[in-house]
Amino acid sequence: MVNRGAPPSSHHKALSREQFASVDSAPRRLTRRVPVHAGVQVLSVTLILAMIGTCLLHQVPALIRLFPEGDLYLSRYEGAYTIPIRLFLFSFYIAYASAMAASIKGRVLYAVDLCLTFALVCVIFDCLALLARLHLGVPMHLYMALPISGLAGLLIFSARILRHGDMPRRDDSPLRKRIHPTQFLVASATVSLAAGWSMAVARQELSGVEQLRHLALLGGIGTGVFLFLPLLFVLLNWVAAFHALLFPPGRFAPPLTVIVPAHNEAHIIAETIACLDAAALRYDNSVLLLVVDNNSHDGTGEVARAALASARKIQGRVVIEREPGKAHALNRGVAETDTEFVVRIDADSQVSPEALARVMRHFSNPLVAVVGGLALSPGGGLFDGVRMLEVILKVGLDQVAYGAADAIIGIPGMFVAYRIKALRAVGGFASNMNGEDTDAATRIGESGCRLVVDPTATFVSEVPRTFEHMREQRHRWFRSLFHVMARNRQHFQMRNFSIRSKLLMPYMLINTARRAIALPFLLFALLFLLMSPDPRSTISTQAILAFLMGAPMVMVIFSALVMLRFRALLSLPQYLLFRMYRSYLTLESMLSITFNGFSERCQGRRRGRKR
Repeated sequence: MVNRGAPPSSHHKALSREQFASVDSAPRRLTRRVPVHAGVQVLSVTLILAMIGTCLLHQVPALIRLFPEGDLYLSRYEGAYTIPIRLFLFSFYIAYASAMAASIKGRVLYAVDLCLTFALVCVIFDCLALLARLHLGVPMHLYMALPISGLAGLLIFSARILRHGDMPRRDDSPLRKRIHPTQFLVASATVSLAAGWSMAVARQELSGVEQLRHLALLGGIGTGVFLFLPLLFVLLNWVAAFHALLFPPGRFAPPLTVIVPAHNEAHIIAETIACLDAAALRYDNSVLLLVVDNNSHDGTGEVARAALASARKIQGRVVIEREPGKAHALNRGVAETDTEFVVRIDADSQVSPEALARVMRHFSNPLVAVVGGLALSPGGGLFDGVRMLEVILKVGLDQVAYGAADAIIGIPGMFVAYRIKALRAVGGFASNMNGEDTDAATRIGESGCRLVVDPTATFVSEVPRTFEHMREQRHRWFRSLFHVMARNRQHFQMRNFSIRSKLLMPYMLINTARRAIALPFLLFALLFLLMSPDPRSTISTQAILAFLMGAPMVMVIFSALVMLRFRALLSLPQYLLFRMYRSYLTLESMLSITFNGFSERCQGRRRGRKR
């Protein structure tokens, strides 16, 4: 059962930009501050181009003969479609390129590159479909062609950003020396069961199933695909639960060092230290706290020293790190660590009294090298309720499921425990990029160690109180995936064969691209429904609602019920709206990535004007 206890939350207030922003918000040479109009520009251009293209495809006789399916297909397909997904993706590519962080020439070349690459994939697919129909007598249906086109388009979009954007340099780390067959057996068994059950349900001639078939939006994604992912995650969570019952973590409490990087955290650092002290009282060994003051100018160091002086058990000191950046502060703490295990905690996170004991017990397994917990919202803020549901789904369900297949990608750095030897072996924490926590955990996992998420190890983590703070945070979070993938390009090579590198990493790229196009796609679907340019289309209001809610709503409800977080469901309506806002912020985060040294050139021009 999940421990629902949490430390008393502080009166978290809205922070000033000076408090929540730092050099980590937008690393130099890799990112830019996104103009407010950039996201709106992408939305507007996408809708204008897509609607113009739709009108042309249904009114120009030559185009009607060339593309009889109502979309950019070169081969005839069976069945009906819901929306011209290929036309939409071409429009989105051009719109994104029009607002990206590059020169005018770079934008044009990037738009051409995206469109030609996607066109080539579509032509190859259409030719294969035509050959299958002519020579094998196997017709291809639109309900298969459209989702495949959509997934290919999303992968191309993410892969091109990863290849052409300004990214951290590749830095190889140790890879696992042998393949662990258990993860492949677990993954194969659960995927087979989920696929079998989904297909069995989809084939049933039930009225409810028949109605669900007509709710698909991305070109006929039927009940089989709709059910597959939820079933897969449920099965993997069952595997994780059975594993915990059969092999429970033993009692383990070695001497421990805790690192708290702090930059202008005087408003909350004392409460963070007090909660750590309460957790140390319930931990059966010594706990040393290192508060690494990273160029604070609000008295953070003085407040931390006073809090340490009044602590009942925890011992510690304040360490000064002048090099700006959280990674530098963390690495300074790692260098000062003499214990075999280290815990990093953000200065705005307050752990529950049992948190240290709960995460450290997992290290009784010598293969475990990283353990994380579950973040709780402090309450009272605009985004606290939706953040709680987001964490319940993404950490409490998804990360636990990934752990069952030994495929966790990153563990949020608000509260994480490491085996110091494994952390040092992969080079510590990367600087001058976003996602140093995800990077470190992923590299440790790919070296052959296990990552664990324990939802019973809870802590309160600050949630943005303003739209500006939320925008800064999500730009940093969503952009970090590309930085981590770029720095760890070696994991995509065939010699590193793991579920994490070959399935989860590409899935995360596609999922990020899906979030980036979700809002423009929803708006285009609404316009397409209102204009009704093609009576053959099966698009409906119910289909659009299914896209807006659908599987994510089912999964978040399931997650909240399983974790006994019933009150969190009160925020479900806001969560559904937040998903669209999150989609827009994902799009903006993609626009914050620079190309061909764009940010460096802009900084050079600004320095030149000052002279």
